[in-house]
Amino acid sequence: MKSIEVITGNIKNNKTLRKDKIYVIEGEVHVVKGVTLTISDQVTILLVNGVFPKSLVRRSVLIFDQGSSMSAKRFYVKAADTNYKPVKFPDNGGIWFLGNFNDSSKDGVSVKVNRKNPLSSFKADMVAAYYLGRKDSYVSIKTGKELDIGDDIDGFSVLGVGPGEWHISEVRSHYSGDDGFDVTNSHIKLDRLEIKHPTEDGMNISSSRVEIHKSLFLDIRKTDDTDRDLFDLETDDGASFVELYRRCWVRLDGVFGDQVVLSSTEMPRPNVKDDNEQHYTFSGQLKKAALIYSIDED
Repeated sequence: MKSIEVITGNIKNNKTLRKDKIYVIEGEVHVVKGVTLTISDQVTILLVNGVFPKSLVRRSVLIFDQGSSMSAKRFYVKAADTNYKPVKFPDNGGIWFLGNFNDSSKDGVSVKVNRKNPLSSFKADMVAAYYLGRKDSYVSIKTGKELDIGDDIDGFSVLGVGPGEWHISEVRSHYSGDDGFDVTNSHIKLDRLEIKHPTEDGMNISSSRVEIHKSLFLDIRKTDDTDRDLFDLETDDGASFVELYRRCWVRLDGVFGDQVVLSSTEMPRPNVKDDNEQHYTFSGQLKKAALIYSIDED
């Protein structure tokens, strides 16, 4: 049986997470500037669910600060209860990567470009996230009533990260509390992205460019909830682009999204009118590159 190591404070010195342990993030934990967190292959990290008032997002959260480094193979980040057991319920702050490419902020977390600071460096073969983030409401076990608990939180967040900082080949985000994969004021490249059953949108891309080279799988099957899209492209600080490269395998299942543009000779034309709830599916390997973008519409 693996031993458990609980991390409650910032990681201020280089540290290695080894596969013979399970690591628990309890409260707000930062990998600070100048520090490298090395993660061995197949490591599991748990984020404790529940309220932590001193945290920026009032939940347990793992944040890689601007100028920090991550060196990993494949690792898993999951929600856990207060007994450090994995649970299938998102009520935490998720995982965040902060860069030195653009100013960026959301949900009380912000980053400003500072050329005196080193670039961030995020390297991994795969990061897989399960039940990360937080919904904006829950049904009370005692009363059965729906309780509003404030703004929801995405499972996987990228803020102000540039292509020279991001070297994560694959991201998986399953059952997130809000959007599955949120990228703000960044430019990143991925070989593979897989998102399954987020509470809200699959990809929330804000004034960013995301390149996907080998495969994109978005399973956002329709539910009774509305305004839950495959793509939500926002343009507060400029246009947003999702680039699908030639020979990229694409599987999409859900509502395409409002006010976005699809440029493709192979993918069927989606309905992108406001408040559209028309189901969209596509599965195949692209013979030519495709582009999903929004220049001035949110």
